[in-house]
Amino acid sequence: MSQFSQSFHLKTIDRTQAVELIRDAGKWGYVYPEVKGWVSFVVENRRGNADEIISQSNPSILVHYVFFEDHMWTLKIYNKDELVFDYEADWAGEGLVIEKRLFDLEILSELIMQEGNRVDDLEQIFDFKDDKIDYDNPPAYLIAQRLGLQNFDWISIEYSDSLDDSELEEMGIVAVE
Repeated sequence: MSQFSQSFHLKTIDRTQAVELIRDAGKWGYVYPEVKGWVSFVVENRRGNADEIISQSNPSILVHYVFFEDHMWTLKIYNKDELVFDYEADWAGEGLVIEKRLFDLEILSELIMQEGNRVDDLEQIFDFKDDKIDYDNPPAYLIAQRLGLQNFDWISIEYSDSLDDSELEEMGIVAVE
């Protein structure tokens, strides 16, 4: 089975900010525990473009991460309500298509350096070749790891919603309705 991950990551140590963000957007979802200054969460996305709705109430830096293993990878970064980074790589069709709609490596580099990670080869990571994808460690993973994100692998509203109450409690995940 191919991986399908879609998640948000709020730069904060206070996960109640993510809970409030979901509620302010009129959505429901799940908020994961804070790890290394990031709070990961997933939201239902049935009534529109969740990243635009979420960004309107965003109090901080917000990363929207999407990775469909056999198809595509997108990374969007918001600074409050402003989209400051927008990248997509799609390899589901006849070949790799990379779109750097808003590609500010300075912003990304600053976030990565805050984690103490290197930034010298960022452009190469984003300009990968489809026949060179290492599915054990794809470019999407490299960037997520350098940003310090912990909950990006196999995380989505569908996955979180499939967990029962005891699993949610064991993992420290809070349901927001």
